Amino acid sequence: MMIECPQCGANNPEQSLHCYRCGTLLRYDRSTKVFDQADESPVIPKRRWGTARFDRETVILLHVRGYNDPVRIVFSQDELVIGRTHADVTVDIDLTDLGGVEAGVSRRHALLRRQNDTIVVIDLGSANSTFLNGQRIIPNEPRILRDGDEMRLGRLVMRATFEDTYVPEER
Repeated sequence: MMIECPQCGANNPEQSLHCYRCGTLLRYDRSTKVFDQADESPVIPKRRWGTARFDRETVILLHVRGYNDPVRIVFSQDELVIGRTHADVTVDIDLTDLGGVEAGVSRRHALLRRQNDTIVVIDLGSANSTFLNGQRIIPNEPRILRDGDEMRLGRLVMRATFEDTYVPEER
């Protein structure tokens, strides 16, 4: 038996909690209050999307919550694995010393990939999921990372900012 997603119409296995395609919650605890769509609570204004443009001179800074110094990422290759280095597992961006173990970051948690003129985030089937701006990323589905986006790996929260390192030539 399959459960049809009310959001996108995809058929999901009966035991699924979330839609495999769009991440919509399919089943919930009936004791949880379900809000009416006509909720009159104040509207939080949407933030403006940051740029998604990423070229060869751009660097990503990951500002991990609770730590002063950001992780500076210079793309010297097209893909970088984020996670925790342990025993025979090595990653390109190691979050072990930034609370990765306590926050539930998997050893191979997510991937940052250069794709055209953007950077995409891909969850690698991590145990505690990857979230982009509060939305769970479906494993192996790329999502564009924009300047100012918030990523959460397990319970480790960080904000990504882009830094343009291009310096124009003096005339």
